[in-house]
Amino acid sequence: MAKPARRSNAKPAAKKPATKRAGVPSKTAKNVIHIDGRDRRPWALVSKERLLDAATEEIAAVGFERARLAEIAERAEMTPGSVYTWFANKEELFRAALENALSAQVRSNAEFLESAGLTGTDWLLKIAATVPRNAGDAGPTPAQQLLIEAYYASWRDPAAREILKPRIREHYAMYRRIVDEAQADGAISRAIESHTLASLLLAIPVGLSIITMAGVDRPDDESWIEIFSRFDKSMR
Repeated sequence: MAKPARRSNAKPAAKKPATKRAGVPSKTAKNVIHIDGRDRRPWALVSKERLLDAATEEIAAVGFERARLAEIAERAEMTPGSVYTWFANKEELFRAALENALSAQVRSNAEFLESAGLTGTDWLLKIAATVPRNAGDAGPTPAQQLLIEAYYASWRDPAAREILKPRIREHYAMYRRIVDEAQADGAISRAIESHTLASLLLAIPVGLSIITMAGVDRPDDESWIEIFSRFDKSMR
């Protein structure tokens, strides 16, 4: 009859703790933030900003429809696959880039108007300040190009429209506030319907941006002085 196996009194070897890879911070509550429905490390936000900046540059250079994911990733010095860390597809990235650019333009204009100390009687100067192109610019600026791309995408892409509509309304709202303030100060007659005038004032820079980017010569800045001087007088 076989003898029973002798029971060992030795304790099982303890598991070694997982070694931490050099340069990779541990995932703790302190260094994880919840964004877009997922837990992410704060330093990953840098890659998202790089992608948005690269997409903005690429769309400004070649347009919304011709922009390609590979070129955007190259501009951001990232791999095309890394885009999907933040965006489900290239369309989502493009819409986010357009929204980001339009939001930046709206914020920039709003900050200038708040800091310039202009009154309602300076309404034409305020209108000039909202144009995403200055006298010293040799050609269309990225802000100008992205502004037009945002309007174009909102027209052609129903999904983009839902994303961009709040920003486009904010863009219009700046013109409406300028008109309302000028009417309150007596610089514009209250007989003039404010929505109609604000829409016209918004359409001028948007329309001029389109035709100048299409190849029509841009009017000299000085040529606008007499036009707007007469326009100003006619509004009272």
